[in-house]
Parts: sequence; C-alpha cells; structure tokens
Amino acid sequence: MEALPTVILGFLAGLWLAPIVEQNLIGVLLLFPLLPLVFVSIGAFWGAMPKTLRKKMGLGGHVFLLLPVIALTGLLAFKCGTFIEHHYLQSDASTFVTLSLGINFDQRNALVVGIAMAFAIVPTIYTIAEDAIYSVPRHLTNGSLALGATHWQTLRNVVLLAASPGIFAAIMMGVGRAVGETMIVLMATGNNPVMNLNVFEGLRSLAANIAIEMPESEVGSSHFRVLFLTAFALFAFTFLFNTIAEIVRQRMREKYSAL
Repeated sequence: MEALPTVILGFLAGLWLAPIVEQNLIGVLLLFPLLPLVFVSIGAFWGAMPKTLRKKMGLGGHVFLLLPVIALTGLLAFKCGTFIEHHYLQSDASTFVTLSLGINFDQRNALVVGIAMAFAIVPTIYTIAEDAIYSVPRHLTNGSLALGATHWQTLRNVVLLAASPGIFAAIMMGVGRAVGETMIVLMATGNNPVMNLNVFEGLRSLAANIAIEMPESEVGSSHFRVLFLTAFALFAFTFLFNTIAEIVRQRMREKYSAL
C-alpha cells in the first residue's frame, strides 16, 4: 500500500470513492462506530477460543476470521444506510443534508480526503509501530508471563510501554506526511479556498494551494511572495510539530528505558 503513488490514490478518491460516498453516505457514516465494535468483538472472541483450535488455525489465522466479518459489516452498513435513506431521508442523504439540515454537501469533500489519506499514511504508521513492538526484548515478555501475568496484561503493561516511543514516532511521521500531502488533497477535494468546519465541503490545504497557484504567479510579484510565505509557514509548522514530537519521544524513551 505504501508503494502506491499518491497521485493514484487521489485519482481513485476523486473519481471512484467520492461517488460511492455520496450514494452511500449513511452507510459510510455507520462504518465509523461499527468497525471498532467489530474489531473489539473479534478480539474477545479470539481470546475466548480454545487454545487447541487457535493452534490449528496457525499464526495469523485470526486474519481469515476477521476479513469475512469486516466484509459482512461493510455490506450490513451499506444495506442499513440504504434502508434509512429510503424510508427516512427522502431516498437521498446528500440532498436531505443540504435542504433539510442546511449543511452544504460537495461530492469531493473533507470526508473523502480523510478516507483516502488513511490509505496513504496508515502503512507508514503500521510498519514502524510493528517494528517497535517486535523490537521489545523477548526476555521481558517471558519474564512477565513467568510471573503470572496474562497475555493481555503483558501486552498492556510491558510490551506497549517499552514500544511506546517507537509507536509515538510512527504516529508523528504519519501526521507529518498528512500535513504535507499534496496530490490527494488536490485531486480529491473541490479545492474550495473558503474553508470551514463542515466535513461535507471541499477544502484547499497550504500545499495544494502552492501547487495550484505557483505556475500562474509572476516572479517577484506580491502573489509570488505570498506563496513563498505560505511555504515558509508550512515548513515552520511542520518543523515545530516534529520538534515537539521528538522531545516527547525522547522523554518517553528515558521514562521507560528501565524496562
């Protein structure tokens, strides 16, 4: 997933994902509370399964249990969303949101950008966080289990604490990439320069604004200088954010180095 160019993700988000979100708006919104509940339920079910059955499924066998449930959850959410739209929202959620609630709805909006951006930054966060977790010395987990702690207690009180600096660094790297992302925001939004807190409207980020207006600006003009000021503001924000993140990560490493 991380090898996919962001221009491809932006293209798919703008031409394929945006119409799906518009046509199944309620179903997409239902996925946000349903998927976390499904993940927690599957985790509890996997923990309650007999150890002999889990060993037969092998390492990574929970994936074959989780993927069909995720697919069924998505199908159920879309079916329920279609039912709600047909019976309660005049068969069109986007029109109902615009006319009845007074909230503007654009096909290419911040919600679509958020979903597409997740596909761009989650692989980075997941890969680095996974490396941090598996880098925890084995003797720590073995010692915790030998002292009578359960697997969940070992994971929560030993593994996650020892790996927390790496996990925090992974999150900060993902956030930093999201802040500077250009192509996804450029292609998956309506490039609306007037922004507000409505997630159903388009937006224009600083990076996308530079990419759009720089070819049209005259060298040495006020417009040209404002774009350079925008780039400097973006750099300063990213630098400050990453500096704070590095300070926090170093303090977390010092705090949990005793483990």
